[in-house]
Amino acid sequence: MINLFNKQELLNGINYLSSNYPIMQKLYRQYGTPNLDRGSKDIFLSLIRSIISQQISTQAALSVHKKFQNLFSENIITPDAILSENEVNLKSAGLSKQKIEYIRSTSQFFIETKYTNEDLSSMNDSDLKKQLISIKGVGPWTIDMILIFSLGRPDIFPVGDLAIRKGFNILYGKEHTEKQMINESKNWKPYRTIFSWYLWRVIDGTWESL
Repeated sequence: MINLFNKQELLNGINYLSSNYPIMQKLYRQYGTPNLDRGSKDIFLSLIRSIISQQISTQAALSVHKKFQNLFSENIITPDAILSENEVNLKSAGLSKQKIEYIRSTSQFFIETKYTNEDLSSMNDSDLKKQLISIKGVGPWTIDMILIFSLGRPDIFPVGDLAIRKGFNILYGKEHTEKQMINESKNWKPYRTIFSWYLWRVIDGTWESL
């Protein structure tokens, strides 16, 4: 299974896209090599952090996560530890009632399925999505972020991400529907993750249109 955390695999993907999709050459010259290896490789912890971060600023999310982590012995967060923690303490960390429900649902999923990180990491994209989408509070965007930043999967196009949509429209100079974006993204297979990273970059205002 291709993993973009492997530098050679990442360069292979860039070379493939550059050879088959001319605009990629300019993206690479302007923004360099993607940095994808920046998420926790533990899927459970990535899900918990993602739920905490929902609908709040990055700074607020960091603060809540730190308080949440401090609730547990030696800052070790496990499904059993979360389910054993009382709601008052969880709320004191800054978690809403809904987020507490989502975090507990995630913990229950791991306890009931007995999945290890290795079990989930070895699944293909489709099978992993089917498993994780069953968790209350976990949606397609969260799963796409885990596939990209926790697992380094090469062919993910998070079309539901607002920054991706904005970057796409800037790159192509006009508004596109979700269906049009998905159709265009087929040209980037099997390395849509790499192209998606560049779409995130073009929204910084430095992109010079063709």
